[in-house]
Amino acid sequence: MAAAGSSDGDSSNAKKRARDAADEEACDEDHAEDNSCDDDEYFEAYNQVGVHALMLDDAPRVGVYLAAIRAHRASIEGKILLDVGAGSGILSMLAAKYGGARRVFAVEATPGTAQLARELIARNGLQDQVSVIQGRVEQVELPEKVDVIVSEWMGFYLVHESMLESVLAARDRWLRPGGLLLPSSAKIWAAPVEAELLRSRGEKFSRFHGIDLSNVGDAELA
Repeated sequence: MAAAGSSDGDSSNAKKRARDAADEEACDEDHAEDNSCDDDEYFEAYNQVGVHALMLDDAPRVGVYLAAIRAHRASIEGKILLDVGAGSGILSMLAAKYGGARRVFAVEATPGTAQLARELIARNGLQDQVSVIQGRVEQVELPEKVDVIVSEWMGFYLVHESMLESVLAARDRWLRPGGLLLPSSAKIWAAPVEAELLRSRGEKFSRFHGIDLSNVGDAELA
């Protein structure tokens, strides 16, 4: 399975807006010398139901994950699966219902979203298969190693969310040798474009009321 859906879809844009909104919050003075406040703000951005609703509304992306789960049913059925950054729990539930996973650990860092996942899992009668573990995947302890890891880690420009490191940490720590990682690869396509509108927007700063502000234009185009 390669990258599921378009990396610039609605859900990715929603994630970018959430991350950017978190980045704008001031860091407490007590944490000014470390990254703990940045981490807290990052995760808090995903503690909002609206963000997950937008991601669920990205039909192509969810559809590709479901197709991958069905295609790999032979590797999932009867096995132990870890969902990294489970959010609403949709991938955990799809893996249990359509992949036949015997047990699913849905790891979600934010308390509110973890509770939402528990409620949705119970509503769908999957609580005996899917267990929600609230915490960061780098810190939680699972009862056992897993056979499969699934994660919706892709963000704006594919790697915007910086979540890939968490998935790789989970792989190194919890995935059994020969286990399945979904997705296991991704591609970024790039092509040169002629963007006259962007160029003119940048150039206008070089002659801004007789003042050279070209550094601003360069930053705009960076």
